[in-house]
Amino acid sequence: MTKQKPGPAQRRDSTRHFLYSKTDTQDLISKKISPRESIWKAVKRRFPDALSGESFIDYAMDWLMAKEMFGAMTFRMDGLPEKDKQLTKYAEIAASLDALCGKENGLWGILEDSMLGGCFPEKDEFDCYRLARSFQQFLRKQTKTTVTIGIAAFPTLSYKKNDILDNARKALEHAVFFGPNSAQIFDAISLNISGDQLYEKGDINGAIEEFKQALLLDPSYVNVHNSLGVCYGVKSEFKKAIKEFKTTIALDSKEYMAIYNLGLINMLSGHKDKALSLFTKANSLAEDVFEIRFQIGKLYLENGAPEKAQKFLEQASDLNPTAGAVFRYLGECYGAMGRTEAAVAAYKKAIKHNPSDAASLSALGCLFDQQGENPEIATMFCRESVGLSPENGLFRHRLGQLYLKQNQLKKALSEFKHADRLGHDASEYIKKIKRQIKSRASGL
Repeated sequence: MTKQKPGPAQRRDSTRHFLYSKTDTQDLISKKISPRESIWKAVKRRFPDALSGESFIDYAMDWLMAKEMFGAMTFRMDGLPEKDKQLTKYAEIAASLDALCGKENGLWGILEDSMLGGCFPEKDEFDCYRLARSFQQFLRKQTKTTVTIGIAAFPTLSYKKNDILDNARKALEHAVFFGPNSAQIFDAISLNISGDQLYEKGDINGAIEEFKQALLLDPSYVNVHNSLGVCYGVKSEFKKAIKEFKTTIALDSKEYMAIYNLGLINMLSGHKDKALSLFTKANSLAEDVFEIRFQIGKLYLENGAPEKAQKFLEQASDLNPTAGAVFRYLGECYGAMGRTEAAVAAYKKAIKHNPSDAASLSALGCLFDQQGENPEIATMFCRESVGLSPENGLFRHRLGQLYLKQNQLKKALSEFKHADRLGHDASEYIKKIKRQIKSRASGL
């Protein structure tokens, strides 16, 4: 069995019901230092000709144009000075980097994103790693200050020269997870972290490219195969998603998230029996996952087995008591079993957690009517559900029935006509009401 790679803390998350293990970006944010502008002014006072931002990157790329190999490093100061008079320590770090570049024929500058950067011709990532550790040791001894360093090298895969400093930045984000005075070489985990951050921002295509590059560096990276599958699943590219989930399972037969995700693809594709089998297998591997229990319960309910569904839906509600959707399905489940009071209680919880849950509002209105509640209250719930989902024929039909019971024939006729146009057959009700209206008009 291929095990997950050691690295930064991961947490299980879900998106559109898919399960994936993502880097704990909150951990990264909490460790990331955003230096005051005065720090960089102190560096510029010491080195007024130092290039920064795009100017440094463009100059470095021109300088490296003829080089067939080079290493790049990014440096971020650990911590902030407590007082402005301590800013000289950060200028000293830049001075130490300037001395290192002079000794190793390197070039340094101020990067965007609060970092220093350095390029070192004829050195690979391992040469740079040794330089980085020596540099950190020197700084700690001479200035009582530490820096975190990211390292990347050219050539790597098909990356262009002007990508390498950015790769070193991604390696630095990776290194931040390991605390002050860390150094990290750009690798598949660095790309996994970058992909997770892009996914978190909603850039699915960008995340896909990062995950694909990570797999070029490490084709057996289980977590990345699953994450890539989730990206394809979210984009409804199901064939590609299935391939990645199957690859994940082949690498690790106990990877329950991929098994569940494969089940979800089958469910979305209409293969509900296969989906239920996969969900059940995933549940046997991880019994405390809300999404797995929820989907099993839903499928049993859809298959006409509310007694089986009840157990899983109740367990799902225990795992996530704030998930309104699970209470809606519990309401449907209890209703199918004739447990009206329990159904009403479940629908009320669903609406509490999601006041815009049209399905729960409509069902609750019908149940109130069955219980003999005030007709106006029952009608209010059904009317609100139609306001939220005007294109739902079932909700229209239910509201029409309530209006009919209250002898509000014109309103009932309008709702039944809407329901019929939306595919919910109401032809018999329409005929009946038209006869009643005609009879009433003729005084019979």
